[in-house]
Amino acid sequence: MARRADPQIRRRIIENAEHLMHLRGYRATCLDDIAEACSMTKANLLHHFSSKEALGLAVLDYKVQATRCGCVDPLRDCCDPAASVKKLFDDAAAVLRGNGCRAGCFVGNVAAEMSDVSEAFRQKVSDFFEEWTGRLEGALRRSKDKGCFRSTLRPRAAAEAVLALYEGALMLARAHRDPDILRRAGAQAAGLLEIHRIDKRPSKEVDHGS
Repeated sequence: MARRADPQIRRRIIENAEHLMHLRGYRATCLDDIAEACSMTKANLLHHFSSKEALGLAVLDYKVQATRCGCVDPLRDCCDPAASVKKLFDDAAAVLRGNGCRAGCFVGNVAAEMSDVSEAFRQKVSDFFEEWTGRLEGALRRSKDKGCFRSTLRPRAAAEAVLALYEGALMLARAHRDPDILRRAGAQAAGLLEIHRIDKRPSKEVDHGS
């Protein structure tokens, strides 16, 4: 009778694999390194995950859920999308400032590394970015319907632009080792929404940076 996998051990493997894959990338991380980080044999690791791809997809699911909780779910009850967008960038800038501008967005990293290599990885990333875009689009549309934004605001295009700025700013911040790039990009992203606002806020609330 096959031994049942221990969910606590599976989680420990996923957490260790995520740390290595986040810093090195998926393809540069081997199962031997993950097994060593978990203080187990490779054979024992393969008892819990049948292949590196299976483990990588589990890690991606784990990071998607974390990103969903931190960045996507708060948009459900968002009453000021521009402020939420600026906070998204500012929070990411604080994280990068604390870790030396390393790692960046795990989901974005997988998108860049694996979209042309693995359809399984590409589809998971695509589905999550679609979910994130749709959630921000919904927040913008609700605010527009309440009369907070002019008819010139295009919620779908605006949501796509914000996420494109966010992922691009993360890449630049890592390349230049400069977390302030995220702060400045966040001000610009919020500004893209503010220009359509009907109930204009004082200009000091939207710092367009230098």
